[in-house]
Amino acid sequence: MEAPLLLPVSTAASSSTSITVDDDSHCAAQNVSPSRASPSARSIAARYLAVALVAAVSLFSQHEASKGFRIDVIRGGGTADAAGKRFDLLFVANGRAERVLHRASRRVEEALFPDPSFPRRRVARVTVRLMAGGNLTADDAAVDAVTDGEYVISLSPRLLSPSSGGGSSAGAADAVAATVRRAVARMWLWDGRGAAPARVTESMVEYLATAVPAESWPPAEEHTSASNTHCISPRFLKHLERRRAGFVARLNRAMRDRWSDAAVDAALGAPARPVCAAYLAAATETGGQRPVVGSAVAV
Repeated sequence: MEAPLLLPVSTAASSSTSITVDDDSHCAAQNVSPSRASPSARSIAARYLAVALVAAVSLFSQHEASKGFRIDVIRGGGTADAAGKRFDLLFVANGRAERVLHRASRRVEEALFPDPSFPRRRVARVTVRLMAGGNLTADDAAVDAVTDGEYVISLSPRLLSPSSGGGSSAGAADAVAATVRRAVARMWLWDGRGAAPARVTESMVEYLATAVPAESWPPAEEHTSASNTHCISPRFLKHLERRRAGFVARLNRAMRDRWSDAAVDAALGAPARPVCAAYLAAATETGGQRPVVGSAVAV
């Protein structure tokens, strides 16, 4: 009768021992885990450094991608005169020419291509160079499409001469920057496959490139008969842009494949001739001054 009574005691002892062993193992595991999981100060610093490096590389990549095309700035071949050396010092060595071109392109692209429905030229690479000293042309800059997507902007050495306001470093910087802005605008504009009137394209170039207010633009030549193009000037483009936002972008889009006076009407969303006539009449009433948009005489 006593033997059965001893069995539960032996089983309980065995169970108690097993529980004790499990508890010891659990405690031992708890004691070991923290020491293994705790990183050293050096490891933490290395992780922060790696994160900062990845972030820096990412930001640089985004910056390069935002440019959209490659920019090369070089001097004209064999240019060793004072203008060439000055251009190299003021614009090539310090990257100023590249920054000016990048800012100008961004501004023009924002104005001409507000969304994907506005097709743009393919621009993969732009080279800015100074013409050879003896290569003086009537224009301050020439824009040439070398191949599909590659353009060369050639700047006249005259921009760096004292007679053109380039006597001082600030004067040279302003002259070159203004010329680069015009060249970039001309590069991005459609021209109806060469059929668009020069008055239209040049007015659009000035509108896009000139950083000063429209009031400082010289008044355009007056015409007795109003037409869709007779009014076209940087000031009138600004007038129409304020009248209907996106006018310049729509006009540029309409000039992609061909040119027609109807392109101005389509971009404005209304017949342009009456607007032009009223604009010229308002200029006459104000003594030759262009009307201010929003005034009683502006259309």
